[in-house]
Amino acid sequence: MPNRSTMNRMRLVQLLCSFWVFAFSALAGDKTIIQAVPREQSDQAPLWSFDLNSDYTSHSQIRHAEALGAQAVYRYELEALRNLHLFSKYYLQFGVDYERFDFSRSNSVFPYAMSSLASEIDVSYWSGDDLNPLLKLQPGVYFTRDHITANSFDFPVRAVGGFKIHDDLYGVLGINVDPFEQDVVTPICGVNWKVNDQFNFRAIFPEPRFSYTPTKELEFFLDADLKGGGYRNGPTNDRRTNNAILDYTEYRGGGGVSYNPKKGLSLEATVGWSVERRFDYFRAGPDYSSKSAPYLKLDLSIDLY
Repeated sequence: MPNRSTMNRMRLVQLLCSFWVFAFSALAGDKTIIQAVPREQSDQAPLWSFDLNSDYTSHSQIRHAEALGAQAVYRYELEALRNLHLFSKYYLQFGVDYERFDFSRSNSVFPYAMSSLASEIDVSYWSGDDLNPLLKLQPGVYFTRDHITANSFDFPVRAVGGFKIHDDLYGVLGINVDPFEQDVVTPICGVNWKVNDQFNFRAIFPEPRFSYTPTKELEFFLDADLKGGGYRNGPTNDRRTNNAILDYTEYRGGGGVSYNPKKGLSLEATVGWSVERRFDYFRAGPDYSSKSAPYLKLDLSIDLY
């Protein structure tokens, strides 16, 4: 029988395979989107970058824990970064990232909340449209049940680099390291293919995307992503979960629209299907997964020049 790590990777591969052409931009991080019709470009990156996104996953039963009832989850994240020019098109970004999951039902195994409060330090490349992190450091506290302890500290690291394969075709290689996750080291790879002036294929863990850009203000897309991470669980009356590491993941895919009415402002809405949510105390034993459910996501990005 395959182990949990192998099963998790198999599920992710199944989700990504629905996007049969991989894509990614040169020297790009996890938020890069190649625009077929470029937005107004600038020689200088913004002084400040802000991103607020939130999503809601509807109620679904957790397998082998039906007595808990159907559980829904609301998530939101706020990122604020100051951007300092280093040289050429490279920038240093530093600031703060706060993320929180709130669950409608909880007990000693399933927390009512998971939160992270982290400093963020990035070395990024300015494409003329976006700042694309090449190296991302996020030291901070990652905890559940609003209970922060000294052993809640974690230090995730992500490094990504791009290279040209052919005209309009670029590859990417990288690595993600997180001591609080079951797979401490995760490889990153993919390619980006700009098909023509309107269509672009991109896939990079954890955000593959197929986009159609009819104008410089509007983009339609299909995408998939993986949300979650590793957290130090708060005190419980269950010895298996008390002070244990919880690896939470949510696999999902959908489609939506992005609207860029002016330079420095982007609004995005996505609707789709959450394939599975998983609560895995991989060092202590309990491992539960949910049934599928619909989800809705909203994203607001603001750049100040």
